[in-house]
Amino acid sequence: MNEPDDAPLNPRLTLAQLDALRAVVSTRGVSEAARLLNVSQPAVSKLLRQAERSLGLTLLQRDGNRVTLTREAELLQWEVERLFGTYDSIQRLAASLRGETDLTISVAAIPTQATRFAIPAIKAFRTEHPDVRIKLDVVANQPIIDAVTSGRAEFGLVHSIAVTPELKTEDLGEQRVLCIAARDHRFAALASIGRGDFIGETFVSYGPNTTFGRWLSAAFTRAGNDIKVDVEITASPTLIEAVEAGVGVGLIEEAALNVRSRDHLTVRPLSAPLAFRSRILRMPGRALSRPAELLLEEYRKIVGAGMWRQDVP
Repeated sequence: MNEPDDAPLNPRLTLAQLDALRAVVSTRGVSEAARLLNVSQPAVSKLLRQAERSLGLTLLQRDGNRVTLTREAELLQWEVERLFGTYDSIQRLAASLRGETDLTISVAAIPTQATRFAIPAIKAFRTEHPDVRIKLDVVANQPIIDAVTSGRAEFGLVHSIAVTPELKTEDLGEQRVLCIAARDHRFAALASIGRGDFIGETFVSYGPNTTFGRWLSAAFTRAGNDIKVDVEITASPTLIEAVEAGVGVGLIEEAALNVRSRDHLTVRPLSAPLAFRSRILRMPGRALSRPAELLLEEYRKIVGAGMWRQDVP
């Protein structure tokens, strides 16, 4: 005999109830959630009502088939994502322990980390483990933190300037911040670049809405030299192209420069050095699959080898 919707329930939630809530949060609709879960719409609605009664909270405001999250649901959302991230981690680890090769490693990285470190690491890893698939999401810092926290990524690759108190971090491979200018720029006659040398120059840099931009601005402010960004660019390759074209001068992380760009630019150290390190982000208490650990070992080798360092004084 089927249990009526209003029957007393065990206050402990089930994964099925939370999966339904997660699907509705993701799709913002009950019908869409039902299609995502490959179940009927009434089944999703029943699971949601059960979840609300188990919690003693209203999670959704319903308007026909559309739903709006309540404040309580928004506060629970990230904990639900963490739970399913842990669940996925258990599944990956179990598959690894069984010796299964049909695995996917999910990694999230900022552009410089992806291009200079993750790609060579993936190449080396795939040489030994060709059956393991790898998904590399190249995004900004906050989406990486969210992906690692929720379990969508097994680990993240950022710079140590990212603020991540909720995650386990491992820092390695110090990178300098270097000044770049066009090949024939007056900076070519200087051994190093002081803060005052930027006066009168068009400054091309990351904007205040980026982690790197905020970090640079704070560093200049602490030194008593506020610097105004004249041309705001949020991607290192585009910033390098703009400086090479003579748009202005800029500051760039050391690993963002490759051989081709290095040959077409004036590259100088700062008189008052700025530096940071590469950072691995992991969720505390969440085990990585064995293949993910091996991929990280290749990453550490690439960073530690220092082939990306620039030959400037």
